[in-house]
Amino acid sequence: METLRLIIIEDEEAHFSLMKRAIANNLPNVSIYHFSEAGACLEKLDEIMPDIIISDYLMPGMNGIEFLEALNRSNKQIPVIMTTGQGDEDIAVKAMKLGAWDYLVKSADFFTLLPSVIEKVVREFKLKESLRKSERRFQDLAERTSDWIWEMDAQGMYTYSNPVVQRILGYRPDEVIGRRFYDFFFEKEKDALRHNAFQIIAKRRPFSAFENFLIHRDGHEVIVETSGVPFFDKAGNLLGYRGIDRDISARKRAEERVRSLSQQLMRTQEIERQRLSCDLHDHLAQELSALKISLDTLFDDRQEASIETRQVVSDLSKMAHRIIMNVREMAYGLRPVGLNHLGLVQTIAQYCEDFSAKNRTKVDFFSAGIDESKLDIDTKIMLYRLIQEGLNNIKKHACAGSAVIRLIRSFPDIILRIEDNGKGFDVKKQLADTFDEKKMGLRIMEERVGFLNGKIKIESRVMQGTKVLIEIPCMEVTQ
Repeated sequence: METLRLIIIEDEEAHFSLMKRAIANNLPNVSIYHFSEAGACLEKLDEIMPDIIISDYLMPGMNGIEFLEALNRSNKQIPVIMTTGQGDEDIAVKAMKLGAWDYLVKSADFFTLLPSVIEKVVREFKLKESLRKSERRFQDLAERTSDWIWEMDAQGMYTYSNPVVQRILGYRPDEVIGRRFYDFFFEKEKDALRHNAFQIIAKRRPFSAFENFLIHRDGHEVIVETSGVPFFDKAGNLLGYRGIDRDISARKRAEERVRSLSQQLMRTQEIERQRLSCDLHDHLAQELSALKISLDTLFDDRQEASIETRQVVSDLSKMAHRIIMNVREMAYGLRPVGLNHLGLVQTIAQYCEDFSAKNRTKVDFFSAGIDESKLDIDTKIMLYRLIQEGLNNIKKHACAGSAVIRLIRSFPDIILRIEDNGKGFDVKKQLADTFDEKKMGLRIMEERVGFLNGKIKIESRVMQGTKVLIEIPCMEVTQ
């Protein structure tokens, strides 16, 4: 036991000596201070700063009950053991109500029991102080954090709320306690959200980063990110959840603005691609075609040209032809004209066939359930671009002999899967390298998926190929 400062208030010198001996024999690390009356003890409390006080009930000037009352008025948090030669239950009840930690009658076994009672009271007091300090720390943090900290029972009723709820939802903590979590959901979504929430609660497991849409007191929408952990009784029965709600409304608005700007940028890029594609195909390619025809017919009415001259012109014609092919390929890459004439699936199939022929990588493409009449143009273009970017990544980095592309309509989403049998890579390491070219390709795909409010998952292992799984909500054209 640590060294204790113990005060004994006892007016009988002989009884004090016996108490001191019993304590010293069993608790050697105790400093004992003796007072024969309570008033003198009160005057010395700040000087001694005792860890525990043993006070007799019957004393001259001030009895034990009056001493407890005076101690309470001074706001001293010191545990007191009351002793008396009379086994009076009324005195014991009064003493305990006033904060006494134990009550001992001066019986035959008094001196035997006293050291163990002191140890018990000190241990319990330290535990209580530790809990009080923990609660104080929690209270300080809870009142100064920017997050709403709450506790609710197993039925979803709030039993605690820190003051931050007033800043987030406009309600005082006392107005939240006693209400259920789903009381703050929008009415049209309340039943579904309540059902989903209780399914989570029934699993009795922690949850994190759930996005919820709550109603502020004034009626506007508040978006919070909710995390919680369950707590149980000793028998393992669920008592409720404790958790945190973080107001992410400003962040979500900022993300939406960024997403909107990104979408506008991508649409602008596609418009510019279309313009450049038309310029290349309808103007430059046509001019080059006219040049080639002129070269091919240059000597139709002339016989005087030498063989060498004719050969030069023929070579120029072939060069013009190659330039025309390259220009048309650039035009088709900028804006796949087949989307309007052949449709999405046929255009992708043709692209995969051309890719296989040019890059010695066999591409197995399969599509099912795609009703193109119900897809908006943004979805069509982005799906085409995702496949284009995916195959481009395979060409540049995978060294793959084959690739598999699956485009499936699985209500309510469109699922796109791109796989290859190439050399693969460490996904975490690759994404951590900001300036890596391969990462840029993946980031472009992520941005395109984000444009369509979809999800992308990348799996890859070194020498075991790469799998890209994309799920996109089907944005159907409204008639």
